[in-house]
Amino acid sequence: MAAVGSDVESLPRGAFRCRLCHVTTANRPSLDAHLGGRKHRHLVELRAARKAQGLRSVFVSGFPRDVDSTQLSEYFQAFGPVASVVMDKDKGVFAIVEMGDVGSREAVLSQPQHSLGGQRLRVRPREQKEFQKPASKSPKGAAPDSHQLATALAEAPDVGAQMAKLVGLRELSQAERQLRSLVVALIQEVFTEFFPGCVVHPFGSSINSFDVHDCDLDLFLDLGDLEEPPPVPKAPESPSLDSALASPLDPQALACTPASSSDSQPPASPQDSEALDFEIPSSSVAPQTPDSALASETLASPQSLPPASPLQEDRGEGELGKALELAEAPKGEKTEQGAMLELVGSILRGCVPGVYRVQTVPSARRPVVKFCHRPSGLHGDVSLSNRLALHNSRFLSLCSELDERVRPLVYTLRCWAQGRGLTGSGPLLNNYALTLLVIYFLQTRDPPVLPTVSQLTQKAGEGEQVVVDGWDCSFPRDASRLEPSANKEPLSSLLAQFFSCVSCWDLRGSLLSLREGQALPVAGGLPSNRWEGLRLGPMNLQDPFDLSHNVAANVTSRVAGRLQNCCRAAASYCRSLQYQHRSSRGRDWGLLPLLQPSSPSALLSATPIPFPPAPFTQLTAALAQVLREALGCQLEQGTKRLRPEGGGTGDPPREGSRKRLKIDRQKNSPEDGEQEPQGCAGAPSGEGLEEMVTEVGEATQDWALQSPGQPAAPPLPTAKLLAPGEEQPGHAGPQAAEEGAQVETKKGASLSPVSWRCALWHRVWQGRRRARRCLQQQATAGTAGGAGTGVAWLATEARVTQELRALGSAEQRPEAEPLLTFVVSASQADQALTVTPLQDSQGLFPDLHHFLQVFLPQALRSLLK
Repeated sequence: MAAVGSDVESLPRGAFRCRLCHVTTANRPSLDAHLGGRKHRHLVELRAARKAQGLRSVFVSGFPRDVDSTQLSEYFQAFGPVASVVMDKDKGVFAIVEMGDVGSREAVLSQPQHSLGGQRLRVRPREQKEFQKPASKSPKGAAPDSHQLATALAEAPDVGAQMAKLVGLRELSQAERQLRSLVVALIQEVFTEFFPGCVVHPFGSSINSFDVHDCDLDLFLDLGDLEEPPPVPKAPESPSLDSALASPLDPQALACTPASSSDSQPPASPQDSEALDFEIPSSSVAPQTPDSALASETLASPQSLPPASPLQEDRGEGELGKALELAEAPKGEKTEQGAMLELVGSILRGCVPGVYRVQTVPSARRPVVKFCHRPSGLHGDVSLSNRLALHNSRFLSLCSELDERVRPLVYTLRCWAQGRGLTGSGPLLNNYALTLLVIYFLQTRDPPVLPTVSQLTQKAGEGEQVVVDGWDCSFPRDASRLEPSANKEPLSSLLAQFFSCVSCWDLRGSLLSLREGQALPVAGGLPSNRWEGLRLGPMNLQDPFDLSHNVAANVTSRVAGRLQNCCRAAASYCRSLQYQHRSSRGRDWGLLPLLQPSSPSALLSATPIPFPPAPFTQLTAALAQVLREALGCQLEQGTKRLRPEGGGTGDPPREGSRKRLKIDRQKNSPEDGEQEPQGCAGAPSGEGLEEMVTEVGEATQDWALQSPGQPAAPPLPTAKLLAPGEEQPGHAGPQAAEEGAQVETKKGASLSPVSWRCALWHRVWQGRRRARRCLQQQATAGTAGGAGTGVAWLATEARVTQELRALGSAEQRPEAEPLLTFVVSASQADQALTVTPLQDSQGLFPDLHHFLQVFLPQALRSLLK
């Protein structure tokens, strides 16, 4: 456990991330199980071996080009045993010589001069680089890492080319698609033996044109009009899975073979999983957020499934008979569907070669049987009652065929949302919902890029009329029969418009309908009685066919607010020259800043903290009072205002002055041939776009989008910070702040956000409950009488802060550097506030933010009593 501190990163909500294995666990027991597992221990041993090799190795250059590794080995054997010599394959100008022990290496380095073949050798210690996890050897492909992605996208000539290249990097290869088809054919052959006439349909990412490396294999087992399962047939003998996959074009070779006990068990080692020289690669994990940690989204791998007992793995035909008896039980409750799931699981476990980790999930919205297929490295699920999903997948595929811009836009936004921690399980958006959101956006362009579902239904042919579970799923299957879109906007413009539009949509008060291609108000109730089961929430996005299904019903208000905040920041970046033009200085440009994963602090800064119901002027006055007096923050007040009419669009100021920004805007004016991104219906146009006015050190909204080579926060101002109890010049406390806000309201800027730059010198959020309890126990009866008033509450919290400051043995002086600086921004339009870190050298901001999420709403309610 000595390496836990460097290998393990603490995440919000008690989650942990192993930096070595790129694995996230939901709690401490799961972390301990991972650290003791075979995968982690193997990488720890490999890292130690690589480090030992580096300590025994030297870097050699300057030798003649005709010198080979044998000559180098003979030369350095004079100093001790030589373990290996690795030559530069491309140019042969350097070599890595690994000595047998550290003493031999020291003897080499102690020699003042080396020469070989009449030339002087340059010998120095080998550079110790950070250990990198070995890449997968699997032919099924893997998603590119951040370095490969940045290198590939930086070479593209424009943003549209970057988006097209991103599709090529993330989509399945032809070999991967063929491998999936083989697995489907194998499962089809097996189930036909038990259910003659059944059809196994793949759906989801495998066929909807938005596939990515390592995506699940989703299957729908269509039993047709089968009323009761037939008797158990004897499993015919057939070639092994290896020989079946060796002849991919011969489905007759894919017959059912009873799985042996070794096939039913998970591989004991990585070598055991290479029956076809395949190796299951570990999937990349998106940055964790408070919401994804709460949802316990850990591993999308076979190891994340609960282990099956030996009894479950060795049931064989006896289990099939029992499952068939259950399936033939009298109909009535949900036992029939549960028995059928058990039967499907038994067939997968007992007759499909290479399948293991079979698990039935009857409690899901659509009950499924999960499984893993060892030779191909795939994991997926089989459902029995998900015919609608099959038509949904075909609809998405049709949309991608109708316009070539759909796929690059969806791939880009999925990658962006993953880096912002917006997609996943639990309260986060799933990929299907995000894809529908993009399609809805394209339906609302002027002119539209994609037709509405109603328009597609009207153009469906005679053989394309389909009704599933009472819902009309009719649409043309051939995209060539439909007229192409008259919209010719470039991809870069559509991406910028998406961010701008989503940031201003009313996600809670409207229903985004793909069937109608417009937002339907929900304030007066549901627009149709047929949508009785539709569950409304903070984000309402209607399924294109099942109109009673809100595909974003699981999204919480925090996630919906963070989505719009992230879109607002991205829209601000897309107005900059850095997005529109390739950098001549080698800086990240175009998509690269958008696709860089956000840090946990950046994700938290986009998470809004809701206000309690109260007038906005009272809330801002009380908020300043809580920050200054209750928590001991030193404050400076800044503002955000709408850009005056006629202002240009440009990149918010980062390092330069507003003069530089003005020059950039002039260079990017329409007179130079630049096309400004168009707005959306209901979105602010050029004169209504929000401008960030940095006053007294306020942070810009797109600070998280900056390149690694740029500072992550604006420079700290030189203005004097207010100590607790001091007043800002021109402000006479909370009352004056409220009066100032009222004056601002009279000027017509009531929706302008108000912000404060805060500095903390002490960890006043740690041990606060214990300190408050001690003070309450010491309180006299006279002081306890006013405990219910806001003034008494504020005095109590101020005393708690004083106690916490006094407990610190190494208390810093006021002139020292603050422990933490951050910006608190209050928005009247959103009725919420956001907290953004400026300076956090010790990584304390996540803990502070979690404290403020609970403390500030309660504090405002107490103070406004």
